[in-house]
Amino acid sequence: MKVGELYTLSKYGQHHTFGSWKGKIALYLGEDIINRSDGVTIINHTFMVNGERRITDRSFLKMLEPLTPS
Repeated sequence: MKVGELYTLSKYGQHHTFGSWKGKIALYLGEDIINRSDGVTIINHTFMVNGERRITDRSFLKMLEPLTPS
């Protein structure tokens, strides 16, 4: 994934949990890294969807498909 690329929710991501993403375009903003005080680093991913910033974990990435230019 590259910063600035556009994605849509794939047919595999139609679970009700992701309903707010359904039919919308997501702009990839990049990684959102959290360095915890116990030394653990967590890498999340940030998107802009419908004017709102959304943070996901890596398991969500497989549910997105690149938006191909028409």
